[in-house]
Amino acid sequence: AGTGLTLTPVAATAGNGKSGQTAELQAAMDHAAARDGVLRLPAGKFLVSGLRLAASLQIEGVAGRTVLAAMPGSTILTVEEAAHVSIGGITLEGGDNGLVLSNSGGRICGNEFRLQEKTALHAVDSKGLEISGNHVHDIGNNGIQVWTTEKTEDGTLVINNRVERIAANEGGSGQNGNGINIFKAGHVVVSNNRVTDCAYSAIRNNSGANCQILGNAISRCLEVAIYVEFAFEGAVVCNNMIDDVAFGISITNLNEGGRLAVCSSNILRNVHGGKTGGVTLGGGIAAEADALISNNVIEDAKDFGICMGWGPYARNLSAQGNLIRNCGTGIMASVTDGAGQSYIAH
Repeated sequence: AGTGLTLTPVAATAGNGKSGQTAELQAAMDHAAARDGVLRLPAGKFLVSGLRLAASLQIEGVAGRTVLAAMPGSTILTVEEAAHVSIGGITLEGGDNGLVLSNSGGRICGNEFRLQEKTALHAVDSKGLEISGNHVHDIGNNGIQVWTTEKTEDGTLVINNRVERIAANEGGSGQNGNGINIFKAGHVVVSNNRVTDCAYSAIRNNSGANCQILGNAISRCLEVAIYVEFAFEGAVVCNNMIDDVAFGISITNLNEGGRLAVCSSNILRNVHGGKTGGVTLGGGIAAEADALISNNVIEDAKDFGICMGWGPYARNLSAQGNLIRNCGTGIMASVTDGAGQSYIAH
């Protein structure tokens, strides 16, 4: 609608050559983008492969009823260097990847991503991006990825999404199996998401500086629920609810420059340990360097409530005002040669 072109959905089992309806839908997108317009798609299923968008455009579907279904072994949609993009009310089904963004800004809101073999939504080097209100489920490797090619400020907001049943079909030691994954991207906010049933972590920040992980509800993760690792340098992990996981929160890798964190006012329950990626301990919160751990409630962590440092990797650690109940050990602090100071109070 509004493009001068007619788009008619096809049945899920219908084919239209080797590319389905890719050509028709690509023409409609290009037509609308050239006029700074809006592309409105009707209810139904469109079979597509490798759609590309390199200009500002608003794409609207009928929530829950407009489906872009991937042809076998393809990416549904790639957005490159588009300054203002809004995609809403679209279900992206199947394919290697659902949506890939490069050097793009805008809002990805109110969509459904399902049955992607690799990643539902992969955003690289974003510029003012918001990912909100989406439903991401039954994905092969990772749910939402926010990456930068070099360590730099990114500023993406990942808020109010529902992410569930994320597998790690390609294996690895944490590269896959994550609900929300940050890599090198700085100043990212991950807030008020519901993340469940991940093969590895619900939220994993690898080397993203000054990122905030706030108010998320997390259940049933087979490794560390919230992982802040490698050269992150600055993290806030607050007000999260974590239940029924192998390990709660890990803020680690002083040896790689990982430092500077506040971990406060989280509730962690039923931390039972596991064997994914070599993690066997069932611990509530672990931190290594320049970190304040305060006002958390930790209950039923199999091995320990709080671990301050690991071997010589311990520096400027403070645990204050935490409530720890029914844990194997309450608070552990490293006192090995080379370990720095820990402060435990109240």
